[in-house]
Amino acid sequence: MTTRRILEGVRVLDITQIVAGPWCTRMLADLGASVVKLDAPGPALVDGKPRRSAGPLAQNFGKRSLVLDLKRPEGLAVARRLSEAADVLVQNYRPGGLKALGLGYEALSPTNPGLIYTTIAGFGQNTSFADRGAYGATAHAEAGLLWVQQQAQGGQEPFPPGVTVADIVTGMNACTAIVAALYDRQRTGRGQEIDISLMDSQLAFLGETAADGPIRPGAAWTPRRHGLQRTLDGYLTINLGPPKNWPRLAAAIGRPGLPLPKEAGAADRLVADWAATVSTGEAATALRAAGAAYGVVMSMPEALEHPYFAERGMMVEVPDPLLEPVRTPSSPLFFSDAESSPAGAAPLAGEHTRAVLSELGYAEAEIESLLAAGVAQAAVGASSDD
Repeated sequence: MTTRRILEGVRVLDITQIVAGPWCTRMLADLGASVVKLDAPGPALVDGKPRRSAGPLAQNFGKRSLVLDLKRPEGLAVARRLSEAADVLVQNYRPGGLKALGLGYEALSPTNPGLIYTTIAGFGQNTSFADRGAYGATAHAEAGLLWVQQQAQGGQEPFPPGVTVADIVTGMNACTAIVAALYDRQRTGRGQEIDISLMDSQLAFLGETAADGPIRPGAAWTPRRHGLQRTLDGYLTINLGPPKNWPRLAAAIGRPGLPLPKEAGAADRLVADWAATVSTGEAATALRAAGAAYGVVMSMPEALEHPYFAERGMMVEVPDPLLEPVRTPSSPLFFSDAESSPAGAAPLAGEHTRAVLSELGYAEAEIESLLAAGVAQAAVGASSDD
């Protein structure tokens, strides 16, 4: 089994926070990129333990943390040296924020023309809306997701999703764009700036709906949704799909050879009436035997124990400096000749400060001077080899 990773040797400078940016750089780390994450200065200990790198644990797997004060000229000088050595820079500061610090694409590309500079923002970089602060919830609201959910439910009020869809899809889009730009650099020798926004990503995610119309205010619209069927002890989702699927469903519900009803909704009612008379397990067994598509509605804890995920190796244990190994979903990207699972533990804040500074060419005395001045910080107990 290979341990080779596709992006080995690619150096990424991660100046991101919240969800979309860290999600992108975690995907790059899974693919083998060396990701150096900039953390802001803070207390060495939190609740008596070394401070973790900022953000959710799962978004930091496989990264290295360098604590640097970008409000200090000396800290900016280190960040600039990092950017000059990087293949990719990912940032989600407000538009113009890093540019004001001298870390914008225009300032960095002359000395690093191969740099792929990736910006993530709510409303893009150069629009009349760029000054607006935004989270994933902003794009959920203004790019139509909440309305689509309300229409699909048939409810009186919009309601938010259980996860930040816009952030996650934006992070994935950013990763895709970066990999494409790396490929393009192989052909042209040049890097470029990538502009990814939450709003664009959320709208594109809803492309099937947004392109179906156009949908005009007040116009009637029937959302594409897959209903749920209640069983004696739970729920399934049984999608009728195209007419060619009906013979399988008819066989599953004990009506082999039954023609597809012509009346709209009649087939759904037949399936729902059948599901209501059997247990979830019985329904699943019959549907699978007939080759019909279905899904059993599971809680998150139940889903994590799904035998499919066990067979696929999707739940893995990742080491952690403060806890027992962390059980977490792996990368969903599978390759025949490359590895893509989490590349290592989520770092402590500043765990790799000394090592990264040394790699940049700073002498030991210079590193200690930066640490003593508070320009950089190292995690408690971190050595120069970490």
